[in-house]
Amino acid sequence: MKYDVAIITVSTNKLDEACLISVNQILNSTDLKTAFVLVDNASTIFDAHVLAKNFVPQARVILREKNYGFGHSCNRGAREVEADYYFFLNPDTFIADFKILNNLLAFMKKYPCVGIAAPRIYYPNGRIQETCRRFHKWYTPIVQRTSFFPQTLAERHRQEFMMEDFDHEKSRMVDWVQGSAFMIDGQLFHKLGGFDERFFMYYEDADLCRRCWQNHRPVYYLPEAEVFHSYGKESAIDGGLIEGIAKNSKTRTHIVSWLKYTLKWLGEKI
Repeated sequence: MKYDVAIITVSTNKLDEACLISVNQILNSTDLKTAFVLVDNASTIFDAHVLAKNFVPQARVILREKNYGFGHSCNRGAREVEADYYFFLNPDTFIADFKILNNLLAFMKKYPCVGIAAPRIYYPNGRIQETCRRFHKWYTPIVQRTSFFPQTLAERHRQEFMMEDFDHEKSRMVDWVQGSAFMIDGQLFHKLGGFDERFFMYYEDADLCRRCWQNHRPVYYLPEAEVFHSYGKESAIDGGLIEGIAKNSKTRTHIVSWLKYTLKWLGEKI
């Protein structure tokens, strides 16, 4: 069967019941042909198959023998079902807007040139997350995560990168959106080869959006669709740079992905 929309969620010891409850409500609140695929990267603190089926009886669960990374597992989930559109959703999210699939899909069908459409995302306390951003400069992580640059310069760069200068109440084209929640044209996703699996974690979302733009398929932010997300900066550097690299594996992963992204796109124009 071919579906209108397939929701793809990847978990690794992080799968909120609230996310599954809201997914089930979404599936039961739409007239679209939908599927839900959970790809579990060898979670050890819960039985992903049982947990998912308890809350989403029609879930397709793919159990993996190790952690293959975010992009690789998203690609695996998308291969499980054929769908006109894929909606990638983090496992630590909650959706109160049960018409979100219909709203995003209606926009993408109205504007078929659009490659990706992403909702407005909130922290659990209702504060907006800056999940639509401008493309990285090669030095963006250095400015954001170290004290090598003057504070005023670093703050100006952060505000520009995080798009704090635009009205989040309005829909608009953006450079890229975080992978925590977005819809992509399924044919385009497969044409692009999905996420670049060289990125184990981090930068795979920016890279995918960049390739959408390269194919003349713009990326849109839509505030009329909403998601709540318990976002934690797991790769944040505590203490000095060397200490952070030594103690935090996510920091090391972030740095590796930054280097891969920089080398891939250095000098490329969109």
